[in-house]
Amino acid sequence: MSDEELTAALAAALHEVLDPETGVNLIDLGLIYDVLWDPASHTVEVTMTLTSAACPAGDAMVEGIKRRLLQVPDVAQVEVRVTFDPPWTPGRISPAGRTQLGW
Repeated sequence: MSDEELTAALAAALHEVLDPETGVNLIDLGLIYDVLWDPASHTVEVTMTLTSAACPAGDAMVEGIKRRLLQVPDVAQVEVRVTFDPPWTPGRISPAGRTQLGW
């Protein structure tokens, strides 16, 4: 799989991981900050945030990311780093996410 194909596959996979509270995918909610691929170790590193530090769905979302990305061909390991810098704001929600939320 080429780097471009893998990047597209990772993005498509992340679009399938939903926030259990809103039903909107993590990409459109603006929770995914970065996705890095290490071809040497076949590892994907995802940097993400949560809507708040007290988000009760945080663990479920992290596990959902790992579970879904491990289904992408060539991915052997997934590491998820949760950060609050910069903090999430509703301004990070994509137009598609806003539509899904009825905004």
